Amino acid sequence: MSVALVLRGGLVWDGDSEQRRRADVVCDGARITSVTAAGSVRPGEGDDVLDLDGATVLPGLLDGHVHLVWDGSRDPADVVERDGEQLTVLRAVEHARAHLRQGVTTVVDLGSNWDVAITVARGIDAGYVAGPRVLAAGRTVVMTGGHDPFWGNMCDGADAVVRGVREQVYAGAGLIKTAATGGVYGRAVGEEVGASELSRDELTALATEAHRRGVKVAAHALGEEGIRNAVLAGVDVIEHGVFLTEDIVAAMRERGTVLCPTLAVYRSIAGGAAPGYAVEKAAEVVRAHQRGLRMALDAGVPVVAGTDAGSPGMPHPSLRRELACLREAGLAPVDVLRAATSRAADAFGIDAGRVRVGAPADLLVVDGDPLADPLLATTPRCVVRGGAIVD
Repeated sequence: MSVALVLRGGLVWDGDSEQRRRADVVCDGARITSVTAAGSVRPGEGDDVLDLDGATVLPGLLDGHVHLVWDGSRDPADVVERDGEQLTVLRAVEHARAHLRQGVTTVVDLGSNWDVAITVARGIDAGYVAGPRVLAAGRTVVMTGGHDPFWGNMCDGADAVVRGVREQVYAGAGLIKTAATGGVYGRAVGEEVGASELSRDELTALATEAHRRGVKVAAHALGEEGIRNAVLAGVDVIEHGVFLTEDIVAAMRERGTVLCPTLAVYRSIAGGAAPGYAVEKAAEVVRAHQRGLRMALDAGVPVVAGTDAGSPGMPHPSLRRELACLREAGLAPVDVLRAATSRAADAFGIDAGRVRVGAPADLLVVDGDPLADPLLATTPRCVVRGGAIVD
């Protein structure tokens, strides 16, 4: 007979609603089996019961952009090159555990050397190591000499990017990451922040094949032309999305394209957390970023939380900093929480981010009201992953 976990007498925020309601939540195995009126559950003998006395129960958090192979140091790509694949796997596992301990029960990994993040995801799913759910892209499908060449699966032309998608899906990728533009910390020779990389035709072929294989596509895209190419090609999530225009945000709204702005990382790099070439580029990005996000919000573009954790100055986890940036940018507290729960889960096609019957039992218990202060969600009293309390 299985032992259930009963969270009794809490104020439950389900991931969608504007308010909390008092309820008992029962987890049997890895799923939520009951959400009923407070006091209505009669636990069985041997069940684990947590009396919450008005604490808040909410979905585990989701970070929509991490790099588990990186360590948040000044030049993390250099650390990976120094350590090699085996040590990098061990470090990535510890980074995953760090997310879980602070209530991030799902991470989306958008680039790793040697497909390390896919290995970590498999290890967690198999129960070999504890950690959050990891949706991993592994190597990124980029043009020859494109952004982040150290983990790029370099492809040129429509046929080649289709092959690149198939290779990553075969390797176990849960989504495809591509680069539509250059970036800030990318280390490609001659790379420019806003310069377009894969063409619209290449991106269209990539997105079409990924969707045919049942996976979503996230595109690194900072510059106007590259963002537009990615949106019109059918990419699902724009990562960074700095230099937005009115026509781009209108197209995103019409097509349901999601924006993951990653605000905190560029502030960190601009403040000196990375090598000098990246600091100079980041200063330009920070100036434009807030304006672009405001434009997207005004147009009704869905916005989700992602940190780029592992990048210079962004240790694992860094979600608290990103949520603070989103709140500062004007998102209502409940929308900040949605950006890191239900809205993020929907963006990446993940079964997570909600408290309801049948959902994964990935939950947080938080003191206070995170609908008033969403940063409370980043300091949980208790973390539940797969129906078990995380030690």
